[in-house]
Amino acid sequence: MRIDLTDPAAYAAGQPYDQFRWLQDNDPVHWHELPGDEAGYFALTRYADLKALEGDYVTFSNEPNATLFDVNSMGDERHKMMLYTDPPRHTEHRRFLGVELSPKSVKAFAAKVDRVADDVIDEIIENGECDLVADVGGKLASYVTADMMGLPRELLVELYVLSEEINNSKSLSEGQGLEAMMKMGAHSQAIFDSRRAEPRDDMVTQMVHGEYAGCPVDAMQFGIDFILIVNAGGDTTRNVVGGGMQALFEHPDQRAKLLADPSLIPSAVDEMLRWVSPIVYQRRTATADTMIHDQEIKRGTKIAGYYGAANRDPRAFPNPDTFDVERKPNAHVAFGFGPHFCLGSHLARQELIIMFRQLLKRMPDLEPTSPAVWALPPGVAPTVVGPRTMPVKFTPGPQLAA
Repeated sequence: MRIDLTDPAAYAAGQPYDQFRWLQDNDPVHWHELPGDEAGYFALTRYADLKALEGDYVTFSNEPNATLFDVNSMGDERHKMMLYTDPPRHTEHRRFLGVELSPKSVKAFAAKVDRVADDVIDEIIENGECDLVADVGGKLASYVTADMMGLPRELLVELYVLSEEINNSKSLSEGQGLEAMMKMGAHSQAIFDSRRAEPRDDMVTQMVHGEYAGCPVDAMQFGIDFILIVNAGGDTTRNVVGGGMQALFEHPDQRAKLLADPSLIPSAVDEMLRWVSPIVYQRRTATADTMIHDQEIKRGTKIAGYYGAANRDPRAFPNPDTFDVERKPNAHVAFGFGPHFCLGSHLARQELIIMFRQLLKRMPDLEPTSPAVWALPPGVAPTVVGPRTMPVKFTPGPQLAA
């Protein structure tokens, strides 16, 4: 078995589950080289190992960053991305950004998400065809994030394109990655200046005028937090709308269950999250010499846990390669584990439940017109996976707004 988890071709139709299964059975703590001068890392593919890695922030730190490439670190000693820190700093930062994303706030936001889902479907329902990724999944994620933050919807659609370029760039200090960062920075600076001058009753104003770790938020820290929110607002929702619908296309018996009994949609969404696992991996760095199984891990070594592998680990999931919308229990780790468990998980799950409920209700005969395309342009292996395009057709219907 040839193992290369950094080969973009391995993600042309999803995740490299054949490689994951071989590693789980034969080399669960696998040393993996990286190209150029970048130091290699250990790849973990078993469910229990990933949870142990992410649950122990003392031994396995999120600093200097959570990607495989150190050149992608952001900020400085004072200005840090929340994802690239550990408690207690991470805890305070998370509390600051998480007010609008708490279970209570998300529950209160549900009616607005319902309206967004209706708006998104209204834009295409009369056409009888669309690209499910760009026209439904992408717009749902962008519109909800825009409404939550208090920004124009069309701006968030544009920013999500930039965030994808940032996520899938090997370097943020040159080429496409640098260009995308500069454009994102220009937008965040303009928004920062606007809310400084004219505060409003919205999440962006709270971020601009807030403080944590004893320091008021400045333009640099706002820019870093802004990128995180834009990224987090789109990654899971967009990719699970596309990947989840593809799973229903490929498993018509499971789709029939949801059409017959919409009360199964919440459990189906969790199965879609497990099945798609849109976040490929997260990296940690050993803070001391340690052991994982019988493998010695030296201080300063990178370790990456692969979510798609963990969510198909037969040691944790009976019949892991079976898509089952009634799977219970379903303790997937698509949102991570431990102190860095996804801050936006409640909102993402709510968006997905509402959108699939509406899609199945308003477009019950939805079907693909050509195969979905997953592959990214040649470059580095993705950190986020999902269909890039998914052409579909359906019987046209009326706009609810009309």
